[in-house]
Amino acid sequence: MAEVHAEASLKKPNVLFIAIDDLKPLLGCYGASWIKSPNIDRLASHGTRFTANYCQVSFCAPSRFSLLTGLRPDTTHIVINPTKQDDLLRNRFPDIVTLPQHFKNNGFLTCAMGKVFDGRTVDDGHDTASWSVPYVRRFDEAPGGLGKPPGYQNKSTQQRLTAAAPGTQGPPVECEDVPDNAYYDGAMARTGAAKIREFAKAKQPFFLAVGFLRPHLPFIAPKKYWDLYDRAKLPLAPFQTMPASSPHDLAFYSNSGELRAWSDVPKTGPIPEALQRELIHGYAASVSYSDANVGLLIAALEESGALENTIVCLWGDHGWHLGEHGHWGKVTNYEDATRAPLIIAAPGHRQGAEVKAITEFLDVYPTLCDLASLSKPAHLQGTSLTPLLGEVRTTLHEAAISQMTPNASKDGVMGWTLRTPRYRYIEWRRADLSTDTPRITEQVETVELYDYQTDPLERHNLASKTEHAAVLKQQQALFDKLLPHLPKRLE
Repeated sequence: MAEVHAEASLKKPNVLFIAIDDLKPLLGCYGASWIKSPNIDRLASHGTRFTANYCQVSFCAPSRFSLLTGLRPDTTHIVINPTKQDDLLRNRFPDIVTLPQHFKNNGFLTCAMGKVFDGRTVDDGHDTASWSVPYVRRFDEAPGGLGKPPGYQNKSTQQRLTAAAPGTQGPPVECEDVPDNAYYDGAMARTGAAKIREFAKAKQPFFLAVGFLRPHLPFIAPKKYWDLYDRAKLPLAPFQTMPASSPHDLAFYSNSGELRAWSDVPKTGPIPEALQRELIHGYAASVSYSDANVGLLIAALEESGALENTIVCLWGDHGWHLGEHGHWGKVTNYEDATRAPLIIAAPGHRQGAEVKAITEFLDVYPTLCDLASLSKPAHLQGTSLTPLLGEVRTTLHEAAISQMTPNASKDGVMGWTLRTPRYRYIEWRRADLSTDTPRITEQVETVELYDYQTDPLERHNLASKTEHAAVLKQQQALFDKLLPHLPKRLE
């Protein structure tokens, strides 16, 4: 572990680290002009937005685990969300230095609130070793102070919940005319802003991590954010079926199971158009609500005088299907689940920049180290993005690598996907995933190939097309080069 530097330089920049749950790149600054996200758009105008950024797993726990440790899922073997809390981080990797822990070890005041790690993978202190200030659980800026997300506290929603079928989780949306701090994220944003004002007066730099829950299901936001949108004019997913020639039994985790567990949602079959519009409306309102909460944090930086010396890193842990391919949720190897926003605004770097080069969440840890002038731990498997923040235009990755499994069992499969600037290649392998150390076999169940130049909506799996045989071979050669630890596939 790195030695603690008792006298951190006052010139070191602060870090505001903002994680937003289930946020796909559905933001004004990412080209979705109908989404109201003025605060995040403003942040992007002062920094760099990475428009071809990809997560390592399109699932909360493994994506966050990978980003915060700097390790690929094939190294951590964390590829699904645990079913219960288990300190996987310290039980499996007692000596690993996490991203916030590295800043703590180098003299930074580190503090977390909300969902930064997935709470099921760390101890009750949200990985106690990572934070110099104990994990913030209560948000005193809320009426009465909140110890947990309130959710479903309002009369109309309680009535719907009472009428719901047994075993469901209640309605998937909530629109109530309440103040922002009546809900968890709004209360947390106010406590976060207070922490910024407090830390700005300290004699050491700070690393404040704030993890907002929305737009994760249920889509909960105060009414004023719903009122920003005309439901009848909201765009629906243009392609709502599986790709032609795709492996229907492997590509999706559970038939939109994340959504179907909520009341008012059909358990099978297509989602009716009226419900689609309600869900998209709820997602958009939740994005705008999170945007307002981000705005509170940025305003606190400005008001405290800390903005000029603060690195702001905003990211969504993975994408989310809003009806694309007929799917509602994450946990696929397709574009809508694996692509996620990443915005970094750093003192002294160009503003309003757009980086179209392929990047990965693994790159965040080494990038923040470089921006804060910290050494990089030897275990990191990502690449610093700092060359892309300057005037140098370069290619750091031949492809982004994501992976997921729809069935973490002894008789399971794992799918890896390579995203290059033009193509997506997916390879599904037979695997025993029932133990802490998965056994990946040589047996390839099926492969997929998509060409975004001719088919940006992933309508057709081209892997079996003769005219694409050469491209398929090239992609498989790249797969073997980038994933040399996997057994050689059976031809």
